[in-house]
Amino acid sequence: MSSGILRIEGRDVPAMSEPFNTILEEIASELELRPLLTSIITRACELLGADSGSIGLYVPRRHTVQIEAIHQLPLTELGLEFEPGEGLIGKVLATGRPVIVDRYGELQRISLPEMRDYAVIGVPIPGPGGGLLGVFGIGAPPPRKFGASDLDTLRLFARHAAIAIQNAMRYEREKRRTERMTLIAHIARVITAGLDANELVATAAQVIHEHLGYPNVVIPLLFRDDDGEYLLFDGHAGNYGDIMDLSHRIPVTKGVTGTAVMTRTAQIVNDVRKDPRYVPPPIPINVRTELAMPIVLGEEVFGCINIEGLNPFDEDDVASIQIIADHLAVAIKNTSLSREARQAAVMRERQRLARDLHDAVSQALSSISLMSQSIVPAWRRDPAEGERRARRIEELARLAFAEMRALLRELRPDSTSEAGTTTIENAGVADVKKMGLAAALQRFAFILAPQTPSIRLDFAAYRSQPPSLEERLYLICREALSNAIRHSGADRLDVSAAVNDDVLMLSVQDNGRGFDVAARAEVTGNSPEQGIGLQTMSERAAALGGVCEVQSQSGRGTTVCIRIPLLAMTP
Repeated sequence: MSSGILRIEGRDVPAMSEPFNTILEEIASELELRPLLTSIITRACELLGADSGSIGLYVPRRHTVQIEAIHQLPLTELGLEFEPGEGLIGKVLATGRPVIVDRYGELQRISLPEMRDYAVIGVPIPGPGGGLLGVFGIGAPPPRKFGASDLDTLRLFARHAAIAIQNAMRYEREKRRTERMTLIAHIARVITAGLDANELVATAAQVIHEHLGYPNVVIPLLFRDDDGEYLLFDGHAGNYGDIMDLSHRIPVTKGVTGTAVMTRTAQIVNDVRKDPRYVPPPIPINVRTELAMPIVLGEEVFGCINIEGLNPFDEDDVASIQIIADHLAVAIKNTSLSREARQAAVMRERQRLARDLHDAVSQALSSISLMSQSIVPAWRRDPAEGERRARRIEELARLAFAEMRALLRELRPDSTSEAGTTTIENAGVADVKKMGLAAALQRFAFILAPQTPSIRLDFAAYRSQPPSLEERLYLICREALSNAIRHSGADRLDVSAAVNDDVLMLSVQDNGRGFDVAARAEVTGNSPEQGIGLQTMSERAAALGGVCEVQSQSGRGTTVCIRIPLLAMTP
């Protein structure tokens, strides 16, 4: 049943029959490209009464036609690319016109020699603007032959199929854009997951593979060693992830990825067989194309997103992977900064603990050691004096234990304390809260060295300060007193404090043997074990926005002076 006459290239041909209309409505309702192409080639074979066929789409970047769907042909045909003049499809590509051959084997470089006796017909599928969209290739065993009516039917069907294919391609492009946006959102969530660099890129590679369907994805990072710079390939996703368990490395001067990293520009290779830069992986796999996108932030290059597959890459691929590379660059940089910040925080905490151990425990143990050496001679001279010294050692030991327990409490997580808070509470500092700065220092000096003839405190010009400030001043003064009692040989200590013009002044002066400050600084600079007390006092004063100055001369005693601007302590 005919519905009219159509004129195609000067020929009158029958218009669409009812079965033909039904076929067109069927293919027009399909939006997914792969199912549509399969339906089109199946219906084309049915229209011509043919046994088998294939449909390929034109690849402009390589000027080839790639088979996308087949009907009753070996699965090995899927994905094959035909160059001009290669087989039936290549003959249509080379001429741009339909091809009818009674014997398939007469064509050059055929892909299915077992079908050499088949009659075949090839018809171009027109694209927009008169270009080429794809090619039909259909065959039938003898005695079937294809003629002019078959050609007219297939060309008419190709025109209508072209419209459906273009609509499906538009739909697929929009769908891929949506998937890319989903991918970028997913990558953003991955970036905020607190992963280290290796976990980050491995996860990102898997997400790219899953959301965009690229068959092979790996994100090598850039490293340096004595032999130079290299890219470390690890955490493969896709086909490589299924067969490659071990990482491998290549010099940055090699490969398409190396070029991307060295030039900081995207590299697109749509036929790796023709690119001498291509470096196959340790375990080869079927690869035709490669996209390498460098991961760059400012002047730093961190690595490369490397994608390999069979289909050519387009501008949408490049734009999407560029966005992901930019996100990864920021994430990797933040990971590096976070790691450095954690390391700095650990170092600061170690230094604080070293100061507190020195202040709280080392001083008491040093005094115990010195006093224990004198207890036997003192006992021989006067048992009562020996007993007093023994009790003083006991008191110092309790002080040391109390200080150590306080430090251990700081190291133990406390679920009842607020996150990020640090306490400097210990046995000596607790005295500051109970009795004030002056009395706490007097008690400490008496416990440390009860035999010192004269320890004088002058706090007449001092005004009480917030407990947090006085606790820290106590730690600085305690260090200065401990140094003077243990090392100076002084028989008099003077501790004074005053507040003048919003500046707090505190000094500890002794009449001991003194020392050469410049020589001590040189020794301290060469040996980290020397002068930790002086360094600790300076660090604590600096933390309060002030300074700690040490004045001393051999034979003329030592003065430690701390100046703290109180305005610096204002919240």
